[in-house]
Amino acid sequence: METAIEEIAAAGCRSVEPAYIKGYVDFDETAFSDAGAARLAGLIAGAGLSVMAISAHLDLGEAAAEAMLAGRIDFASALGARFVITNAGQVADRRRILSVIEAVQPRCEAADIVLALENPGHGSGALIGNGGEGAALVREIGSPHVRLNYDVGNVFTYSHERTKPEDDIAPAVEAIAHLHLKDVASGADGWRFTAIGDGAIDYRAVWKVLPPGLPVAVELPLRLDRRGRADPVRRPDRVPLADIRAAMQRSLAFVAAL
Repeated sequence: METAIEEIAAAGCRSVEPAYIKGYVDFDETAFSDAGAARLAGLIAGAGLSVMAISAHLDLGEAAAEAMLAGRIDFASALGARFVITNAGQVADRRRILSVIEAVQPRCEAADIVLALENPGHGSGALIGNGGEGAALVREIGSPHVRLNYDVGNVFTYSHERTKPEDDIAPAVEAIAHLHLKDVASGADGWRFTAIGDGAIDYRAVWKVLPPGLPVAVELPLRLDRRGRADPVRRPDRVPLADIRAAMQRSLAFVAAL
């Protein structure tokens, strides 16, 4: 984490989005302690950065989801974040998911934090499988503290390339509070995550339908393997820091040019 924060600051970014996602990084619920928040806040402030959002995914249909989500909201508040990003869960757990969201809304309101629900990049049967489904759910909940984090790359892979993000995002724009930018190259051997602008996503077309001023975050899961278009698996070998640095710099330059 220390190296990541240093590199992100050196690249000229203004903020960093800490990510706690199973399969991406190793962590447990103790990561969201008061002490953990204080330590991380010190590292981030020391690098001259701020926190706009944290990604702290969980399945809101889980039995312990309410308590887990409450801990993430408190953690985000301690970091000064405006958004807590998580997946929702499965259509089969819709009633339970809505109950969990309703239960944490007062906490979000008190902390002035938006729960930003994200469309997933793999699997099936998700409650939010695309922009339209996400927007419909946000309208049903009817709270300014429950919105969407639209992941541009995820809609491409979740639909197995059948859905173009620039088409899917248009009906969801009014429900989107935050955006993840992710790119993926599509080849005979499957998908490979790339710097933004190096893959198959037509970001220029996406940019035409986005409202100005929408917060965006660059996401570079370069270590994840999706050969055969299978679910993502973290490769055992680390990506060389020089490669990460180059991908980050290319991504930032590309997004700035948009």
